[in-house]
Amino acid sequence: KLIRLTMTINSFKKKILAWDELEKNFYIIKNNINIKTEELLFIKRQQQILLENTILFAQGKPSNNGLLWGARGTGKSSLIFSVFNDVKENYNISLLEVKRNQMKYINTILRQLEKIDQKTIIFFDDFSFISKSEDFITFKNILDGAVSKNMNYLFYVTSNFRSLIQYNDNKLNMDLIEQKEALDNETALSDRFGIWLGFEKFTNNQYLEIVNYYCLKFNVKNKKEFTTSKALQWSLNRGAKSGREAYHFVKSLHNKKI
Repeated sequence: KLIRLTMTINSFKKKILAWDELEKNFYIIKNNINIKTEELLFIKRQQQILLENTILFAQGKPSNNGLLWGARGTGKSSLIFSVFNDVKENYNISLLEVKRNQMKYINTILRQLEKIDQKTIIFFDDFSFISKSEDFITFKNILDGAVSKNMNYLFYVTSNFRSLIQYNDNKLNMDLIEQKEALDNETALSDRFGIWLGFEKFTNNQYLEIVNYYCLKFNVKNKKEFTTSKALQWSLNRGAKSGREAYHFVKSLHNKKI
C-alpha cells in the first residue's frame, strides 16, 4: 500500500519509501514486511556484518556501502529489510527502494532527498547492468561522486552478479584488449563497495531444514518422509533449493495445494 508523502523530516523517519516518477514525489510503503532476522537461516555471518554496518551508519559513524550478491532466493533482500526493521527501533533512519527502471531518475531522486536532513538507506534491489550502458555510467558516477560521501546516504545493492555486469557476448570470443576492458568494467562498480557479502546456493540438507522451520511456523504436520519427498520434487520443478522456494512450498502445503 502506498501513502503519498509530504516533504518533512517527521514523515520520513522509520519509513520505507518509494519514488513515483510521474508525480515526482516520494511515497510511503506501509511496512508489512515483518521478516525477523532469526528467520533467515544459514546467513548469520552476512547478517552480523550488515547489522553492525547499518548501526554505525545510523549513529553517524563511518560505514560502508554494501553489495549483496549470489544465488536467487537466498535472503539478500530479506536481510536488508530485516536489518532495517531492527535498526529503526532505536534510530531514526529511512529506507528508499529504487527500482531497476528508475535509474534514469536517480539524480532527481537524490536532489529531492537532499531537502530532508534524514539518514536514508538507498536500496537498489536485484540490479545488474550491461557494460558501458547509460545506467552503468550513471550508477558508477553516483558511487564516485560527492553524493556517495554524504553521511546521510548508505547504498545497499542486491544482485545475482558479483560484478553487477551482464554480458550479451561470450567473453571467450573477445580479444585480449576486449578482455582487459571487460575486467576493468567488472571491477568498476564492485570495487566501490566496502562490503561484499556472498550468498551461496543452499545444499539439500539446508533447504530441507528451512522447509522444516516453515512447517513448524505454519503448524503444517505431515510425515517427514512425505514432506521431504514433496519438497525435493518442488525444488526440482522450480529449479532452485532456496529459502524462497521453501517458503512457497510450505505455504502450498499448508493450503493443501499439493
